[in-house]
Amino acid sequence: MILDLASFAFGCTLLEGTGTPPWGTALGQQKPNYEFRHEGYQELLAGMVYNAIPLKQVCLPIGRGGNIVSGVEDTNIQLASVFQKVFVNGVQIKHPFTMVIYKEESDSHAGRRHLKYNPKTSYRQKDGYVYTNEDFIDEVRKTFELTKDACWFVYKLDLSSQTELRMTAIFVDKQRSVVYPNSRTRKQIWQQLVEKEDSFLCNPK
Repeated sequence: MILDLASFAFGCTLLEGTGTPPWGTALGQQKPNYEFRHEGYQELLAGMVYNAIPLKQVCLPIGRGGNIVSGVEDTNIQLASVFQKVFVNGVQIKHPFTMVIYKEESDSHAGRRHLKYNPKTSYRQKDGYVYTNEDFIDEVRKTFELTKDACWFVYKLDLSSQTELRMTAIFVDKQRSVVYPNSRTRKQIWQQLVEKEDSFLCNPK
């Protein structure tokens, strides 16, 4: 499934605008019912159901204030899933990753569902041990030798056998953050990188 561009991104700033990643992709955009229409959602949802965990075991920030809530406290968290086998560009990352399906209740978009993958999302095991997506991201940095400031983004999620989550990422600069004039320029540049990457994946030498 293709993610909203710059929704899962690190190490970039904008001269105009905030540029803060929304950490989510809407699965449906058409009012009034916001039916699931995002290409590739079926496979992803099947995998999330297969890897579902009790909602009481997950916490994540919701809203502009970023208040951390659990799946029990916020009934709009409709599905939480933990993937134990996760790969980035074909390389396994030895840390689980958690995602949720969230139902929006704002006046303008009531009923729209989002796939959420915030770094601050956490999953508490039955033994009390807590895994966070931030730890997963740190493992990605170590695996691919990225600095904390590195500019990179994930633009695609795929499932293999319902148990393996495969992310496709582009590393814009492994050492430094990148400054863009505005979100439109960043989108144009990143879209070109995505097209180049997809062309390479389809036609490897």
